[in-house]
Amino acid sequence: MKLPNGFERWNPAMRGAYLKRAKASEARQPLSSCPYEDKRKPCGRLTWSRSFIAAWRDGWNDFKAQQDPITQFWEDRRP
Repeated sequence: MKLPNGFERWNPAMRGAYLKRAKASEARQPLSSCPYEDKRKPCGRLTWSRSFIAAWRDGWNDFKAQQDPITQFWEDRRP
């Protein structure tokens, strides 16, 4: 499995959110099955929930792209 550049420097919680996508993708769950909800503070400000959603979604999309044979063909030929 190919990971994004600098993945080892990500926050461990964000790495976990990104990696959870493998299980969801392998189980053929749709992108809408993201386990994270958009939450806001009582005052209406945003929380970190959107970054977890983004990490999960990016991981899901990256995993799907790696499973596509045409994408994989061209990725293997990158300099």
